[in-house]
Amino acid sequence: MHINYPFEKGAYYLVACSYGPDSMALLHSLMQQLQKIVVCHVNYHKRDISNFEEESLKKFCEESDLKFEKIDAPKKAEGNFQSWARELRYDFFAEIYQKYDAKGLFVAHQQDDLIETYLIQKQRRSRVKHYGIEPISHMKNMIIVRPFLAYSKQDLLEYCHENHVPFSIDASNFENRYLRNRIRHEVVDKLTEIERYQILKEIEEKNALLLEKNQVIRTQFEGCRELSIPDLLRLSPDEFNSAIIQFVAQTNKHIALSEKQLQEIRKICMANTPNIDIPLKIGLRLLKEYDALVISDVLRAEPYSFTLEKPGALTTEFFEVDFSDGAEERNIKTEDYPLTIRTFAPKDCYRVGDYETEVRRLYIDWKMPMRIRLSWPVVVNKDGIIIYIPRYRKKFAETNKSKFIIKVV
Repeated sequence: MHINYPFEKGAYYLVACSYGPDSMALLHSLMQQLQKIVVCHVNYHKRDISNFEEESLKKFCEESDLKFEKIDAPKKAEGNFQSWARELRYDFFAEIYQKYDAKGLFVAHQQDDLIETYLIQKQRRSRVKHYGIEPISHMKNMIIVRPFLAYSKQDLLEYCHENHVPFSIDASNFENRYLRNRIRHEVVDKLTEIERYQILKEIEEKNALLLEKNQVIRTQFEGCRELSIPDLLRLSPDEFNSAIIQFVAQTNKHIALSEKQLQEIRKICMANTPNIDIPLKIGLRLLKEYDALVISDVLRAEPYSFTLEKPGALTTEFFEVDFSDGAEERNIKTEDYPLTIRTFAPKDCYRVGDYETEVRRLYIDWKMPMRIRLSWPVVVNKDGIIIYIPRYRKKFAETNKSKFIIKVV
């Protein structure tokens, strides 16, 4: 099986390999074309033969003069095992990718996988940026290549037999505990060649329509770090869904949004509530922040406190401050030192002239998003009085002599 791909001469390429027939067929094929291969293996220790597969693959690599990298998965998974396992292995692949300055990660998804994925998407009525599996995609700063989508599982099994390529069969593939396995055994394995062709044609046609539909939306929203809610609500429902799907796809987390989730996001955009948190998956959430949608990692909830003993500079992961030349224009005088720079507390108040207000109320008036309030600094003098709070603006930047740069996440 010749793999048609523009390989870079002298570069390393990674191969995700489980020691199953699909990945071993891929590895053997790449060995005919490449010299610098790094085999990446994840041992989940979920089956009796997990260690046998690892040792067999390691021995094959040693005999073939291939680099071998592996990771042992923790015994306890977080949440849904399949989602957790996927995140674990791609984090591992990304680490090895960087280690060898690799130019591509090859994965042995084949035609049966493509059809299974599409049928799952169809059953769940998922709205995606691509139906089935993309032959080339990008994730965690890696180019991911799937060259076997035109070959069936049977094709790869026969290739291994014909070329005397060793492999092991995962017995858990015969179980029906997971939806994918049930679809594999009850539908895909029973497809005739004509039925298989019809499904592949359907996938191709749907992706063509999706590409055409998304072209205008892609031009308008691609690369945006946030989405304007007023602009979103001017779109038709279908265009709105496409914009949200593309926006979420930029995270490279492979999040499939259902029709119900998209409808819920639209309702949230139309609601009067200014700050709403929409969990997408572990460690990732879609946030409504007044008139914008943003995607953020886990909210930072822990307060901080730093001391500046005398006029000078201070750099932290939350802010940079430079009061070396004085900061009288910020109501900070020499007699106020030592300063404490911290996050606000629930009962904090701030006085400007004869007017005093709760800091919480001030943040609301400024329309400060909730995630930013958690790390926005207030400056407290030696007597415990808040004497300065940097004015929040959506694009915060100040260039005068007493620099105060906020590191908004």
